[in-house]
Amino acid sequence: KGQLEKMFFCFPDPHFKRKNARRRIISYGLLSVYAYLLCPGGLLYHATDVKELHEWMDQACEEHPLFVRVPQEEVADDPCILAVTSETEESKRVKNLGRF
Repeated sequence: KGQLEKMFFCFPDPHFKRKNARRRIISYGLLSVYAYLLCPGGLLYHATDVKELHEWMDQACEEHPLFVRVPQEEVADDPCILAVTSETEESKRVKNLGRF
C-alpha cells in the first residue's frame, strides 16, 4: 500500500473492440488499485500512439476522484516524459513510423 512513486503504462494493447474495452490496462476499476499502490503525490504515466486510446486513458484518469492532472509547467520539466516518449523501444518504432 502506498509504496510506488511512479507507474508507467507505455503503449498498451488498445483493445479496439467495444466488448474488449473492459480489458484495457487503464480503467476506472484498475485506477482504484493503482491509487492504492501509489504513495501520496505518486505519478501515473501513460503513453500511446493510438489517439482513441489516449483519449480513453486521459478521460478515465480525469474522471477518477483519486487522480489529478499534473500542471503543464511541471510536465515540461519532467525527465520521465522524455524517456517515455523517446527512449523506449516502442516509442522509437513509433517515431520511425511518423506517428508520434
